[in-house]
Amino acid sequence: MNSKTKAVLLVSFMTLMTGFCYAESAGRAGAFLKLGVGARALGMGSAFTAVSDDSTAAFWNPAGLALLEKPEASFMHANLTLDRKYNFFNYAHVLKGKGNVSKGVVALSHMRFGIDGIPETRLANARTDGLPFVGDEPATDPAGSYTPGKNVYIFSYFDDTETNTFGSYARRLAEKFYGGVNVKILKQSLFTNSADTWGMDLGFLYQASPKGTLGLSIRDIGEKLAWDTPSGHSDTIPITTTFGTSYKPRENVTLALDINKTQDLDVKFRAGAEVWLRKIAAIRLGTQAGDLTLGASFKVETWRFDYSYVNENLGAAHRISASKTF
Repeated sequence: MNSKTKAVLLVSFMTLMTGFCYAESAGRAGAFLKLGVGARALGMGSAFTAVSDDSTAAFWNPAGLALLEKPEASFMHANLTLDRKYNFFNYAHVLKGKGNVSKGVVALSHMRFGIDGIPETRLANARTDGLPFVGDEPATDPAGSYTPGKNVYIFSYFDDTETNTFGSYARRLAEKFYGGVNVKILKQSLFTNSADTWGMDLGFLYQASPKGTLGLSIRDIGEKLAWDTPSGHSDTIPITTTFGTSYKPRENVTLALDINKTQDLDVKFRAGAEVWLRKIAAIRLGTQAGDLTLGASFKVETWRFDYSYVNENLGAAHRISASKTF
């Protein structure tokens, strides 16, 4: 098979999968957990469940951590539309036993998503603030009202943030079969209120052949954000189950497909491809919820730098990440 034929097949594969993708849903509790981490995986359309061969596997499929042979750290930063900021960092450490045989891999990860410095504004002449009226506001007005020329003051600034801090453990369970688990602490704060919860993720990976791998992840198990409001309101984060498969027609080429199902939502498909060039640079193409994704990487000794582009509904999203092996 010549290079031209391979290129045509690759483009055809991606075009076909685009037709099966649907728009992701928003506005649900823990929606930021669906954003994904690592520019490498995002450049492949987030079809990473059966790939998961670097430290970001802690998020996508913790079982993949067991494939690491050396400690590794990753970091990602993204400035999104509407002044949203998104950061992720983690460190994975290989546990060695007698004879330098791996006893598993542990990892610690942290995600933070939010908007910082939101101004709390109030009308200076609003009775509900307990402030004196100014200007020509009628004293009989029960709550005050704004008219042109009146003053609006910024009283303070606050953040709207969501965080996910989790520890991971993964190891080989049997020949070519790996398992992993995450234990998570999720927190959200908005103005003067906050919520938190514990949760869990499970992941499994099976190397079915030298070229093919199957993966399964079950995320956000038992997560219910309990708010510190008088009503005691709580938000349940829906469980997401993802089945993935990856295939390597050549050592430097990876094709991946994920089938994703979140509670109360339709099944969604994600697909991606990665091609390494002389082991120092890579290009990626993918589709996620019908949106095109692109990516690239280059390696410098023990460092890998990744970039991804995702065409989202709210505008283009650019993410940059870096990883280092020790």
